[in-house]
Amino acid sequence: MESEGLIRILVFAVGLGLFHWALVPVMLERLFSRPKVVGSRGLWALAIVTLTCVGSLLYLLVHPDPDDESSLNRECCRGR
Repeated sequence: MESEGLIRILVFAVGLGLFHWALVPVMLERLFSRPKVVGSRGLWALAIVTLTCVGSLLYLLVHPDPDDESSLNRECCRGR
């Protein structure tokens, strides 16, 4: 019975690790290709690499897709 729980934890950890390392190169490429970043690029890179999945997801939440930024700015400033 204990071995089934251990196997589930191991499968979850391996899956999370694979997901994390699949996101890392994509997020680092996006980070260093942006002209402007909130905060330090070095701190974001460190968070993306070291904080399993959380760093990448946090970066995506704080920095939306660059293609959408112009439309967001137009909608924001339309009422002024």
